[in-house]
Amino acid sequence: MKIILLERVANLGSLGDIVEVKNGYARNFLVPQGKAKRATEVNLKEFEARRAEYERNQTDILSNAQARHAKIDGVVFTVNAKAGVDGKLFGSVTSMDIAEVINASGVEVKRSEIALPHGPLKTIGEFEVDVLLHHDVHSKVKISVVSEA
Repeated sequence: MKIILLERVANLGSLGDIVEVKNGYARNFLVPQGKAKRATEVNLKEFEARRAEYERNQTDILSNAQARHAKIDGVVFTVNAKAGVDGKLFGSVTSMDIAEVINASGVEVKRSEIALPHGPLKTIGEFEVDVLLHHDVHSKVKISVVSEA
């Protein structure tokens, strides 16, 4: 299915590109999320008429992400968790726990923006975590997991 991208999509294209994707990917993900429209003549004309609006929206999203990046990049956040004497946690620290700690500091971060490539944190210590705020804006924060008293 040919679609017009309404925003930058990783590994696919940027705003205004007309790309060919599988029907299910377009129908079930890109179109419902507002990331794309079918590439019909009517939609192409509408897109060209509203192109400046789409570009302005993308610029606003990028500047918002850069502002959040400036507030959290390199900051150390502390998470309290119950742990045994050997330093292993009773449970784990997940992306939801990390998002709550960052949100408590006053910066809005979604759970889906936190990347834990090796899974949840299961020991006491200091870990570097990537926060993917935008396709072009990635922050690194330090998560210090300490034992609750």
